Amino acid sequence: MKQHAYHDVLTGLSNRRFFVESLENRVERCRRYGDNCAVLFLDVDKLKAINDEHGHAAGDALLVRLAELLKIHTRMTDVVARIGGDEFGLLLDHLNGDQVVDKIDFLLEQFRAENLVHDGKALPLGASIGYCFVGPQDTADALMSRADAAMYRAKDKPE
Repeated sequence: MKQHAYHDVLTGLSNRRFFVESLENRVERCRRYGDNCAVLFLDVDKLKAINDEHGHAAGDALLVRLAELLKIHTRMTDVVARIGGDEFGLLLDHLNGDQVVDKIDFLLEQFRAENLVHDGKALPLGASIGYCFVGPQDTADALMSRADAAMYRAKDKPE
């Protein structure tokens, strides 16, 4: 029952509930011990177009592969979750600003290099990622809003 309560059925990642609870714990730990934690929001680029053109099975395959890549390229102590639909959240501890930017660039590079083929058709794997850091006065809701806003700013940047 706990598996169903905290995990996304499609990707096997943690779900929004687990992510929010983990973020609340990180906020408390950062406040108490002065730790740092980056909150990343990731949105899959053009998923609606892929679903419309190739079908939802293709979109699901893309989400599953993206989830696999996120798990492969994050640490066991990081939290990687499917927040909903085509949005993912990550909690990365003990990274400074430059390291987070490097991590985002690395992940985006891995996605672009992915050669996902579904039913004989190549599917582009792209994403937009925004981030913020946990501050001493933050709440989980405020952090999720800031990371979401940063993700939309990243999405609006010209390529």
